[in-house]
Amino acid sequence: MIEVGTHAPEFEADGLRDQRVRLSARRGTIVWLAFFRFASCPLCNYRVHEMVERWEEFAERDFQLLAVFQSPAERLREFVAKQSPPFELIADPEMAIYDLYGLGSSVSAALSANVMAKGMKAAFTSGIKLLALPDGPATRVPADFFIDRRGVVRESYLGKDIADHVPLEQADAFLRSQGV
Repeated sequence: MIEVGTHAPEFEADGLRDQRVRLSARRGTIVWLAFFRFASCPLCNYRVHEMVERWEEFAERDFQLLAVFQSPAERLREFVAKQSPPFELIADPEMAIYDLYGLGSSVSAALSANVMAKGMKAAFTSGIKLLALPDGPATRVPADFFIDRRGVVRESYLGKDIADHVPLEQADAFLRSQGV
């Protein structure tokens, strides 16, 4: 995994809002780079649901959230985009960006008790019932990177299991620390 204090690796990929998304085009802006699993993942869709529900807390702040999925653009449109997220969704079906950032998979993280007890319950309770084959490894672990205006990774978070994302309070604290 990319270390804090290093420059964030450059990438260019397909986005649903922008035709092509380039990380370097966002220099001068704080970037929250969030890595998800696949577009039909109920756990990931629940996280997007949480972010959309709480977006007012983040909307007026000067930063960009880029959400990377290991799925092709058409699958993002079919599943994730239905929630109308106010941030960029990036299709990375070849998982090249995941590789750039040193992200992998974990069978034990996929079989964690937390996944069943917390994650699936939350996803189904919120009405997210997506049962489709995954695009890429179902054992992918989520990760988040917070990148400063100069393109340096200032904080990172690797999920403890496939349902674990950076707490939104931690994201808020990072943005505040950057004056955003």
